[in-house]
Amino acid sequence: MVDVTIIGAGVAGCSTGYLLANEGFDVTVIERDAVGGLLREIEFETGYHCDSAPHLLFFDDEEEAVVGELFSEFTHIEPHEFYAATYPRGDLDDPHHYPVSKQNIDEWDDADQIREELEQAPGKTDAEFFEEYMINQVGRTLYERYNRSYTEKHWGIDPKRITGDWFDFKISFPDEEQEFFGGGAYYPEDKYTDVLQSMIADCDIVFDGVTGLETEGDRITAVETESGDRIESDLFVSTIDPSIVVDTDESLEYRSMVILGAHVGADESLFPDHVDWGYFPNHYDFTRITDYEFVPQETPAGEQILTVEFPCFVGDDTWSNDERWYADYLLEFLDEQGIDAELLDAQVRRAPRAYPLPVTEQIETFERINGKLSAYDNMFNLGRVSTYEYIWIKDIVQQAYETRENILAERRTEAND
Repeated sequence: MVDVTIIGAGVAGCSTGYLLANEGFDVTVIERDAVGGLLREIEFETGYHCDSAPHLLFFDDEEEAVVGELFSEFTHIEPHEFYAATYPRGDLDDPHHYPVSKQNIDEWDDADQIREELEQAPGKTDAEFFEEYMINQVGRTLYERYNRSYTEKHWGIDPKRITGDWFDFKISFPDEEQEFFGGGAYYPEDKYTDVLQSMIADCDIVFDGVTGLETEGDRITAVETESGDRIESDLFVSTIDPSIVVDTDESLEYRSMVILGAHVGADESLFPDHVDWGYFPNHYDFTRITDYEFVPQETPAGEQILTVEFPCFVGDDTWSNDERWYADYLLEFLDEQGIDAELLDAQVRRAPRAYPLPVTEQIETFERINGKLSAYDNMFNLGRVSTYEYIWIKDIVQQAYETRENILAERRTEAND
């Protein structure tokens, strides 16, 4: 039997582990922390739970059907109409459509000027950088009010530097209010953590951190771990930061996130009834608040399960605050909004590698580091952190299927030699 060692037990590692174990491989999954990765739920002492961010399953029912098929093997996935709002003035009584729609123009006193800008704008065009792409589509004024400050806060960098191939999918400018991702989204009946644990039920799980590789020529023979162990294998799959496992003096920078999970009692909801989360492109330290009413659990009337996302870099002031600071910040915000709220429980989750930075310098650094990893014939990598791509669950699951097919193809080639 062929041994496969998978580094990381998030959605990338668990889905790949399941697919390879089903093909008869002897799979070991190494995880430094806990199964689930960024999909691991926040658990409250009050007995409720929520995501660390709204992790939706959205996919094309024809071209990306394997995503739904995989999750449906372990849970029921329920279709849901997800809506978001944005609050450019920072007032919960003033929700605007998100994705930003042309109807939002009428929310502003200078609506005629904005329409004139749109008549001059070239519309959706190819552009290398985010700011140019957005101004071409929505004009300067709407960009400044809805996109620029939010983007700079979320990424921690000047939007003029942001590049990537995700603009066309992520950004739209509809005529009127639109479902998030244009509809076709699902949410699982069971917790993501339980689903992922079920995926790797037939795999061996080792809780340890990987620190490096042992190699012979163009092949990896073993991974070295924080505990001093070495794990030998025929094949290796990495879903973690490649700079951790290869011999390099370079490192990759990621945008980090501190997520406050809050179970609150409040005299009113934050958002309109149909809205699931809100974006805040203004002076607040957070970017998004999500209300988890869509999670299949019963919460008492007058109580809400929320997450509040604070973007940061590891070691900066936002990252370094003590846990009470985030809860106090939320309560102060709610008080400013005229919402009488009581904190029933709060949990803080820190994600040091939430998003790869979509800037040219970091992408080039990744390519150099990944070039060293790609030199080994028996190493495969996938997932947002390992491939340094701003991708979603659906993309990662498809990468898992591609990895399985690549491994099977190589085994067939070896068998024929």
